[in-house]
Amino acid sequence: MPYRPRQQRDLECARRAVAAAQSQGRSATDVALAQIGAMFGEASVINAFKLRVEGFIRLDPQDAEVKARFGARTELLRGRGLDGAVALVEHWWRAERKAFQIASALGRGNRLSLEVLAELRLILRIMRFKHMQAEFFQIVAEIGGEPMAVAAE
Repeated sequence: MPYRPRQQRDLECARRAVAAAQSQGRSATDVALAQIGAMFGEASVINAFKLRVEGFIRLDPQDAEVKARFGARTELLRGRGLDGAVALVEHWWRAERKAFQIASALGRGNRLSLEVLAELRLILRIMRFKHMQAEFFQIVAEIGGEPMAVAAE
């Protein structure tokens, strides 16, 4: 089966859900509920997260949105290798998830830092999977505003 972009696969999933509901002779309301379930179900939420991360990966490290979202955490990763950064961000994510659960139980949960860590966690895992250690050091330097050393000719 040829590759299809993630957004297209989401739409095809919703179309299949509608077709299945219609073939079973369900009412228009049930068909609409099947489509809503497919478009806003757990798989759709995960795909939306992955699409957001893909968007950040496509941006330049000097982009203001990237610096605003990941700049503070990237500064804390300076001087670490990619494997060490993955481990540290994983630790941060787990600690933040626990803190969010406690805060949510008290009615004061805020997901922003948890979302940023989840995005950074996935980005670093992708970089490790693609063996992008050299690019990791360059990106950390660029986001942090540190000038890269250029070889003199």
